[in-house]
Amino acid sequence: MSPIQTAPEAWGFDDVPPEGIERECDVCIVGAGPGGSAMAMQLSEAGLSVIVLEEGPPKSDFRLNQAHTARIHMQEAGTMLAQGPTPFLIAAGRGIGGGSLINSALCFRTPDHVLEEWVEVLGDNRWSPSNMAPVFNEVEAWTGVGLPTSAYAAGRHNVAIAEAAARLGYEGGLARRNTPGCVGCGACNYGCPVNGKATVNLNLMARAGQAGTRIQADTKVLDVLIEGGRAVGVSGVTRRDGSDGGAVTVRARHVVLSAGSIGTPRLLHHCGLAERMIDVGEGLLVHPGSAVLASFDEDMDVAQGATQGAWFESPDLPGVLPHAWCSPPEVLTMLLARHFGGFKEVTPHLRRIGGILALVSDHGHGSVSAFSDGRAKIGYSFTDEDITRIQQGMVLCAEVLMEMGATKLFPIAHGVPATSDLAEFSAAMMATSIRDFTLYSSHPMCTMRLGRTLDGRGHAIGVEGLSVADASVFPSSLGVNPQISTMAVATVLGRELASQLTGLRPG
Repeated sequence: MSPIQTAPEAWGFDDVPPEGIERECDVCIVGAGPGGSAMAMQLSEAGLSVIVLEEGPPKSDFRLNQAHTARIHMQEAGTMLAQGPTPFLIAAGRGIGGGSLINSALCFRTPDHVLEEWVEVLGDNRWSPSNMAPVFNEVEAWTGVGLPTSAYAAGRHNVAIAEAAARLGYEGGLARRNTPGCVGCGACNYGCPVNGKATVNLNLMARAGQAGTRIQADTKVLDVLIEGGRAVGVSGVTRRDGSDGGAVTVRARHVVLSAGSIGTPRLLHHCGLAERMIDVGEGLLVHPGSAVLASFDEDMDVAQGATQGAWFESPDLPGVLPHAWCSPPEVLTMLLARHFGGFKEVTPHLRRIGGILALVSDHGHGSVSAFSDGRAKIGYSFTDEDITRIQQGMVLCAEVLMEMGATKLFPIAHGVPATSDLAEFSAAMMATSIRDFTLYSSHPMCTMRLGRTLDGRGHAIGVEGLSVADASVFPSSLGVNPQISTMAVATVLGRELASQLTGLRPG
């Protein structure tokens, strides 16, 4: 079956009358991203009636504009801020397809050493590399993950990074991505304008829709309904452009929260259910990242080609995964203005700028709860080990940029000057503190962990009839981009839930 199908039909704001609606089903899923879509597909294809409620719009709304993307397709309009020693933004997607609509389409499997850790922590061999390999094969086939990105689609910048890393002896190359129709336009983070990216609304949720799943979008879920200590449904309200519409109530035999590692604990805290559970929102990990930019004597066109289409890693820095940097011109201009003396002065140089972002598999401590108005309250503190690896990761990025032929390095860190000397850059970078970095995260995880907040089936400890299926269930940091892992884990949990509710053994 093609990984790019027609997106499923979904009801939106205008389909709910002012007096509201009430529905019933076997399973109600909150969230239509990679986890919710995988869960919906498994349950509906097992013959269960499924309703999915999604905060975002019923159809993706593509524009080549970062402010528009944040407003339409990011939770809390892209303004979720982790507070701590150095505040940083955390991004999470919304819409039918969730984060897959606006991510870079990178497709890494959960590393074997991470799966082996899960087996040990959970005492459950289902998560072993040998048992998970067939699930990854299925997920990759469903979502169109194929060979590494072609050099044509990757573009000059990605190819240069891959070649330079190889010359230095680092493992890596052009990335595997779920983009069977990629034309290298560099717009993945806004939404694919040519339907070349196999986002989950075009495969997993499309199949769920074909099997009978009903989808209500533009719906903010506000409460999990509890009767006799058991979840029996959810309630919320349709919302668009800041205005509330009709109420939505869904009663179900079972409730699955797939609102993401921020959205799921935020909801449970806001509705008061977290008090009945264990460590809801605790243990947040984020894959913090920062970047090094550089100027070249030739065009790099960082805004063109596959987004983050190259990667590499050093055996001396486990848990640090550098990717190609991809950024629109307005972001580059903002970051480089201090080095060039102003915004106008940056513009002539933009085509000859390249960059690399280092993702760090963190061991810090974060938490997610909710403010009184329902917005996410996020805190995060770094370990000394993570800070050192961020610094070392920046130096590794700079080394590869210099091998590419960079004429000057531009760090995104206070107190580190632009320089053409790698040794000078390294000395200045290793002298920084965490407060000097400009950090960003789009990989929140681990806030509803299996084996702690949830049992081994993904069911909430302390509340019957409630499960979770998104990146929050991971028992530990992945160290790689999470979308394939999220789908695979949700597929395993979905098959088990389908077996429980239908009385059949999973196939």
